[in-house]
Amino acid sequence: MKTLLIFLVLLINVFCIAQINIIVLNDVPDSFKQKYFSHKRDYNPLHIGNVWQYYFDDSPQFYATTKVVKDSIINGRKYYKKITLQVDFRPQTSNFISWERNDTLSGVSFMLDFQDVNENGDSLEELPIDSLELPFYTRYSTYKYSFYEGSFYAFYPGPKTTLILDTLWLSIEGDTVVSRYQQIEPLFWGEDIADKIGMWSFWQESPSRILTGAIINGKQYGTIVNVDLPNSTTQVELNLFNNYPNPFNPSTTLNFFLPDKNQHGNSYYDVKLIVYDVLGRLVTTLIDEYKPSGKYSVVFNAKGLTSGVYYYSLITDSKTITKPMIFIK
Repeated sequence: MKTLLIFLVLLINVFCIAQINIIVLNDVPDSFKQKYFSHKRDYNPLHIGNVWQYYFDDSPQFYATTKVVKDSIINGRKYYKKITLQVDFRPQTSNFISWERNDTLSGVSFMLDFQDVNENGDSLEELPIDSLELPFYTRYSTYKYSFYEGSFYAFYPGPKTTLILDTLWLSIEGDTVVSRYQQIEPLFWGEDIADKIGMWSFWQESPSRILTGAIINGKQYGTIVNVDLPNSTTQVELNLFNNYPNPFNPSTTLNFFLPDKNQHGNSYYDVKLIVYDVLGRLVTTLIDEYKPSGKYSVVFNAKGLTSGVYYYSLITDSKTITKPMIFIK
């Protein structure tokens, strides 16, 4: 009972902060349940143009926006590209790119392992994210919070064990949907994920993320604040961004940022930007020169190369950053 009361208090706090009208229902008629469960659920709505915006409950200066920006056929399956941008108070941003798909038969959502987080050499395999159709108190393995540099999820690499707990009925902007609560056990993190909406709250020790606005399949919920990638003047650290598009054919754009001052206190950097293959063999050197601080874009064309995973590295006298990219003909 005590746990239930705490959970209800947390829910009330969510609704006071969130701008989406979410109401927890005590129950729904059995006839509604029978009709509802005769159709497939969609806990991870993937449609170009879908947007989710979350604010952190302890500071309006922290927010994260996820957008579905495109789709692509990879390995004969259709994946959707998600970009998540997190902005914090420093000011500074971090972003995470994922390619996801939903298996309509099993109800499992998958993500491409383009960073090879399980270190088996296969960056085109898919790893499970969510399995929300499993029964109460079932455990399963997830790689949702396992990706490395460039991701604000990347604090704890490797697979996690997720425990399916409560099931709730919600009224969201007048739509009655089911919501599952799951706990990522090693991290003591929790997620509330609703059918037709996706994750609407994320609980951790501090802070928690609250869904304040969304656009799902053309329908807007709550309020969406326009969020763009920041100008280079707001960056405070040397950064190599995720290439776009990724996967690509035959060209992709590599962006990097050089801050106002380097470790020697001046605004010029000895910069090298290189591309190499999975065996560590140099493919090409895109930049090898002194450059002033600022934001730069370089186009890499893979025409004539074989399909597969390649790596690009930004090398300065103070830091080296490396990221993978996938070339698919």
